Amino acid sequence: MPTRTLGTHWLVGGLTACVALTVVVVGMVLVVADGARDASTTTGSWVSGVPTTEADLSQLTDVKRMAAVATPAHDSTVALLVHRASGTSVATGVVAESGGIVVVLQPMVARALSVTVVEPDGTRQDAVPVGTDATTGITVLRIADDLPAAQFTDGDPPTGSVVVAMAEQRGTSTRSTPNLRLYAGTVLFAGMPTGTWQGTGFCATGVAAPLSPGDMGSPLVDASGAVVGVLDTVVGTGRQRTSVFLPAELVRDVAAQIVSRGSVDHGTLGLGVSDAPTVAGVGGGARVESVATGGAGAMAGLRDGDVVVEVDGHAVRSVAELATRLYGDPPGTPLRFAVVRDGATITTMVVLTDG
Repeated sequence: MPTRTLGTHWLVGGLTACVALTVVVVGMVLVVADGARDASTTTGSWVSGVPTTEADLSQLTDVKRMAAVATPAHDSTVALLVHRASGTSVATGVVAESGGIVVVLQPMVARALSVTVVEPDGTRQDAVPVGTDATTGITVLRIADDLPAAQFTDGDPPTGSVVVAMAEQRGTSTRSTPNLRLYAGTVLFAGMPTGTWQGTGFCATGVAAPLSPGDMGSPLVDASGAVVGVLDTVVGTGRQRTSVFLPAELVRDVAAQIVSRGSVDHGTLGLGVSDAPTVAGVGGGARVESVATGGAGAMAGLRDGDVVVEVDGHAVRSVAELATRLYGDPPGTPLRFAVVRDGATITTMVVLTDG
């Protein structure tokens, strides 16, 4: 297997994309009136072809329970009125930090003359662009109001867990009080390479839900209401449609760098790595093939043949997942690596370097 060097550019464009995951839709699409926290069923017939059971979805078969899951992230999800020469479109943004920091995906605000943020209570604020990361498309806007930041999780939603996708109701969000649509599903896989998905080259979470490219930037929340991903793209059509979410950890860390530095400065490992063999369908980690003298890996004592299996307690099952976990971390970031060496697992602290 060819060696990939995790250096300054992380070789993101050359990574074989990681995950197009399959998640089962509850078969229930809800429209929630945000101001009133009310909900009503609009359809109950859209079901993925992937088998599921009532037990898998018992937490969210009740409309009020779905609304309750979405409530913690409600005040941190905003509508964006994107004004262009051709007209105004509606997008979804997530409050990533206090101080009015809103995250959206760049295609949703491309060629905008101006952007108006509609807060959950209907208040409108003009947004000021802060910056964009060209690789991920993560764009940061700032507004004057200090809205509560969403809780972004580290790691992936557990297999079998219930998640809810939240998207603005396009066509109604221009009202004083915007609406959210909710889609529930069960995670079957998360963060694991399952083939080739021609997207960003990062590990992602996929949901078999009837979202569309116009919903890019919409948050995915777990049963606690924490954000576990942001919609990046939609692949396939009809019941085979897969909504692919960038990991929340990646979105949060990239946004933080844009706010503090104006761009994303990638810390480096100074390692050449390849995908370790997959065993019983589970990725084996990132195998170290070469160690650059004086690099972060060398200073941490990593050796040829080591296999990185965890970073800060979160599983690493492929080179793509290792790159995803570290992409938003600047030079100087300390990370605890778990490494398999000669059949034994050891831990070591790695401090990312500059270039």
